[in-house]
Amino acid sequence: MRDFARGFYKSKEWKALRDNIMKRDGWLCQDCLSKGKYTPAEEVHHIIEITPDNINDPSVTLNPDNLVSLCRECHRTRHGAHERRYKVDEFGRVTTM
Repeated sequence: MRDFARGFYKSKEWKALRDNIMKRDGWLCQDCLSKGKYTPAEEVHHIIEITPDNINDPSVTLNPDNLVSLCRECHRTRHGAHERRYKVDEFGRVTTM
């Protein structure tokens, strides 16, 4: 969670909406479901990413059409988490790429 969004993700409005989205999506990962796999959803993803510029825009942050339930792996994939952002040198030191 990014610092600028910490308050939003702790808000009652977000927590209630997150639960409603999970219920709407049957507590299943919608990306896995589109591939015929039944995987429990663990997180709710903003399709249009939250940024410091739109954090106060409810049409982005609290819009059910901008939210989808995903498993942790699919959520990481949507955020490009499989792209390595670091490397380990021959001495075991971690550096950014």
